[in-house]
Amino acid sequence: MHSAARLLLGATTHSDPVERNRLVQSVARGEHAKPRWQWKPVAVERGLWLELARTRQLAADSEAADLYLPRLEELETELLILESLGRSKQVRPMAARLFGTGSERLFADSDHSILDAAHEILANTPVEREPKTIPAASTDRSNLRDLMQAYAKHVGLHIAVKVDPDLIANAAVGERTVFIADRLFGAHEAQRLATHEVYGHLVSAFNGRTQPFGIFAIGTAGSYGDQEGVAIYLEELAGLLDPFRQRTLAGRLLATHAMHAGVSFSDAAQSLVREHQFSPACAVTLCERSFRAGGVSRDSVYLTGWLRVRRAVSRGETNLSELQLGKVSLGALPEVRRLLREGLVSQPIYLSNLARSRGKTGAGTKSATLPPSLVTSLTRLDAT
Repeated sequence: MHSAARLLLGATTHSDPVERNRLVQSVARGEHAKPRWQWKPVAVERGLWLELARTRQLAADSEAADLYLPRLEELETELLILESLGRSKQVRPMAARLFGTGSERLFADSDHSILDAAHEILANTPVEREPKTIPAASTDRSNLRDLMQAYAKHVGLHIAVKVDPDLIANAAVGERTVFIADRLFGAHEAQRLATHEVYGHLVSAFNGRTQPFGIFAIGTAGSYGDQEGVAIYLEELAGLLDPFRQRTLAGRLLATHAMHAGVSFSDAAQSLVREHQFSPACAVTLCERSFRAGGVSRDSVYLTGWLRVRRAVSRGETNLSELQLGKVSLGALPEVRRLLREGLVSQPIYLSNLARSRGKTGAGTKSATLPPSLVTSLTRLDAT
């Protein structure tokens, strides 16, 4: 059942380079850019729905019922999205429920929205981009595939790294595999991707498979966004969260918010170019991620997850060791701690040096890498 839900990622990330180039050229000329994508719903077998019902019954009797049951609710929504791919009226409300629209409050104790945070970043972060010189794979020079493998070896993970020419994103992870796009990367960007995917996602995934409850490998409810936050926070600790990356996270949020607000793909992309100085190619890529398959946008969780995780760690409310004992969310931590106290969950086996040095000491964010206004407002909104 979880494997079926994972189809959601693969079913919405295909990219046609010819269509992308057409859209980029249209946006660059200021013309109307309407995507010609075609998405087919994925039929979910009746047996899976029966399995979901049986799993709910079993989960209710589990020691970890309070972790399983909310995640099963998410899985049901993911399966419903699969059956509705390409149908905007059905897909968008479900995507909003799972991943947010960008209009939510950033913190429960603040009136600032996530959209406010995105605008703050774009208003105060310079437009910078490093040259692309690092290939995805190569036999005669430095490349991202070998860098990923080196990071994994350092942590003690055995993984595969595969080049996928159809990826919209730069990289993505499976159970034990990192998929990387077939393109050139900046030297700084390559290190950031290795930190994000290996030190972030794969460390959490490998730790999750060592736990006695499968929920830690599948992911607790809300873990998709918060684990992205963990991975981006690790980028920050490594000094790799550069202005281009910050602007990208903010741009994803704006594209997602525009889609849910009913703005067209063309108008959303043109706005990113005119108002926020994104290149036409970047604007199209950001909007592809938000408008794909009728609006299956997960992209507001990146900025949200990062800012919420970094505040929780800086306040001493959690640490990276705790957040990486599996694929856990901030909201699941009270129940995770109960299971730890009762000896039903173990401490993580795998940790990056970043987690070892920063994860158990509370603060440790590199505020100098962020715009001053973000340091004073977004990280301490309760004081402003």
